[in-house]
Amino acid sequence: MVLFYFSSFLIVCCVLPVVFISEKIMGENTEGPDLTSWITIIIIAPIFETFLNQYLPFKLMQNLSWTKNKYGLYILVSAMVFGLMHTYSLQYMIFAFSVGLILGYTYFFYSKAPQKAFWSTTLIHALRNSFTILAGIILDKL
Repeated sequence: MVLFYFSSFLIVCCVLPVVFISEKIMGENTEGPDLTSWITIIIIAPIFETFLNQYLPFKLMQNLSWTKNKYGLYILVSAMVFGLMHTYSLQYMIFAFSVGLILGYTYFFYSKAPQKAFWSTTLIHALRNSFTILAGIILDKL
């Protein structure tokens, strides 16, 4: 699980040049969550989003005969849904898609144990959100 958490940073680094280029072309969206949203962002959102973005697509695709064992497709669909749920800006959607790839793969990796898959994915999501909020606070102080 630690490997998946750190690999989410690696994949984000690969996507950052695209984000920066699109930011220069389209401008930056500086609106973000306020401090009162922390509980939602760190606890509630990861649970809710894991259910919607990883659990449901996996279950639905496992029940359809033509997508039953197409795990690459599941991971891609899961990441696309995750990215489309984060519509703060195009840059953030690209960023969210890249994180969604890791979250989708994490869920797939642990899918033989559904509770472990759900809670591992949720924990990684919650840790990423916590790190992002903490980094934002530190950067605002600089």
